Amino acid sequence: MKYSSICLFLCVVIFSPFAVYAAKLLEYKPSLTNQVDISARYLEHKKEQNVYIAKGDVDIKEGARILNADSLVYDDNSKEIFAEGNILLQDEGDVIECEKLYLNLVTKTGTIEKGKIFVKKGGFQIAGEHINKVGESQYKIKNGEITTCEGERPAWKFLANDIDVTIEGYAKTKGAKFKILNTTVFYLPWGIFPVKTERQSGLLMPTFALSSRDGTKLKTSYFWAISKDKDATFYLDYIGDRGIKPGAEFRYALAETFKGTLYSTIVSDRKYDRTRYQIKATHDQVMWKDLTLKIKTNYVSDVDYMKDFGDTTTERSENLIKSTAYLEKPLPKSLLTIEGSYFKNLTHKNNDYVFQYLPSISFFTEYLPILKERFYTDIYAGLTSFRRAEGANYTRFSLEPRLRMPLSWQGINFLINGTLYETGYTISKSDTANNSTEVRQTAKIEGDANVQFLRNYTTEFLNIGEIQSIVKPQLTYIYIPNTSFSGIPNIDPYDRMYNTNVITYSLHHYLNTMSDQKFRELSLFEIAQTYGISGNLEPSTLYDGSGSRFSNIKTKLTLYPIDNFSYTNESTINTSGNGIAVMRNSLNHKYSNLYWVNLSHYYTSSLSNELFSDIGGFYKPFEGKYQIRYSFKDGTWIDTMYQLTYRPDCWALTLALIQSTRPRDTTFRLSLDLAGITSMQ
Repeated sequence: MKYSSICLFLCVVIFSPFAVYAAKLLEYKPSLTNQVDISARYLEHKKEQNVYIAKGDVDIKEGARILNADSLVYDDNSKEIFAEGNILLQDEGDVIECEKLYLNLVTKTGTIEKGKIFVKKGGFQIAGEHINKVGESQYKIKNGEITTCEGERPAWKFLANDIDVTIEGYAKTKGAKFKILNTTVFYLPWGIFPVKTERQSGLLMPTFALSSRDGTKLKTSYFWAISKDKDATFYLDYIGDRGIKPGAEFRYALAETFKGTLYSTIVSDRKYDRTRYQIKATHDQVMWKDLTLKIKTNYVSDVDYMKDFGDTTTERSENLIKSTAYLEKPLPKSLLTIEGSYFKNLTHKNNDYVFQYLPSISFFTEYLPILKERFYTDIYAGLTSFRRAEGANYTRFSLEPRLRMPLSWQGINFLINGTLYETGYTISKSDTANNSTEVRQTAKIEGDANVQFLRNYTTEFLNIGEIQSIVKPQLTYIYIPNTSFSGIPNIDPYDRMYNTNVITYSLHHYLNTMSDQKFRELSLFEIAQTYGISGNLEPSTLYDGSGSRFSNIKTKLTLYPIDNFSYTNESTINTSGNGIAVMRNSLNHKYSNLYWVNLSHYYTSSLSNELFSDIGGFYKPFEGKYQIRYSFKDGTWIDTMYQLTYRPDCWALTLALIQSTRPRDTTFRLSLDLAGITSMQ
């Protein structure tokens, strides 16, 4: 049959008081003239009725919208389309497939028989025997289903007697069944799910767990997308042996220079026989161009809270938590900071003897050149008020002017420093109303000399190519005169600057690769030791170890032989015959999307000897993870976690077994993730 074609001009004017989102099905912009091209094997125009009848390979194009059907009737008076047979309607990637379609181009309403709707952004697929299109992006479906999985037999889906769907909104269901691999898992008499291509409010998928310590656990939450720059999550956790634990977290980012979070939770703990809570907050703000405010708080009701409710091993092992408020103001060639800090000691129930820094003020300058840049000077000034409920309170003021003189001779670099320490104390004792003051004066003279030896060469090892090797030997001399500490409080190591007359010798080696594409560090090695010229070393933060002329030897080695692989070792070796005093090892390696290995080991001769391992990998839709924390000192497993995730294209099921000895607990956890409905990260 001979093809015919005709071009029409339709004026579709839509007046709507509401803002609409882009990328919606059948979206027509107000006050636009849309050209419609119709082609078919047979096309007839009944002029009296102003009706077009098209049959056989019907094709309608209007801008980016395309409609294909076996037959179609278009009423140009009412702007209505009646289509039948193999209907395919495409609109900027969104697709409707059905057997019959009625659509009003002006009201954007109509009916769809035996239809499927595919929303490209988000991958939502909606199907039903009878679908009423009641708005531009709203559908009401009888005996329908919704999923984000592809194929005739989706991995999961919701089947419901009634579904009310608003694209960029929610799917509300009545009489719904949730099915996995066509097997009913649970029944929902009523449900609401976010059909979100953007951030959207809605219930998040719950997590179920069985704990030997706390009984049955069920974590539920609701996400509230308040606006583009604000959202919140509300939590309601059921802990079988403890009680109900509600919580809320509010997040805001009004600008890159104004953002933060606020979190709180509370539980009337049956095991602890009291109400327990946690409050956390962060806030970052830049005020008046360059005045920065940062707040980070973490407060818990009791010393056992983190051990009982911490999410990670690190949180459950906390001994001290800190809350701070920090102001920073850049000034011409200087910086002023004001900080208030509150500490809570989790090892003792009585926190009255813990110092709080209320406030701590510091001011320091850049290195300022003087005498034609032959010398440089900088100044540090600080004031800290140490407050506590029990015991003496102190205020410490420090002033540290410094003079620096850099020199260079025959390739050797010299740096001579002289620092004067003026420190004053105000002492307020709890048993007397009188305040006393003390003053400490001391100085430090420091000289540094170093030279660099550089060599470039080429190697075929690991296809590294050109290598740059830098060797840097260094000598540092430090002298601090003898100072009296009579009446001076011992708050922290800053208050005890003992007589020092030492020399530190060190060696640094750097290995780098060089190419046109990139500059990469291959390895770094450092070793240093201090020797007491005048006698045995006094305690100091300038070196490690005291009591003999030789300090402990400190070493550091880092290796980056290939991309995605690194190894670091930091060691402190005791020179009195006691071997290694402190050692830290870490190894990290990741190979594409196949596997990862993270190992870390921490050892101190008297306190701990622990290994942490995080190993995992991927195989097709499976992801496995194994984490352990083992104490060689105690010969016990501190924490272990075995986790397996099955992650096909549109859903994920995670099973985890977690065992802990701090506190002692075994937990089995199950969580389900649905693409488009939950995160699917």
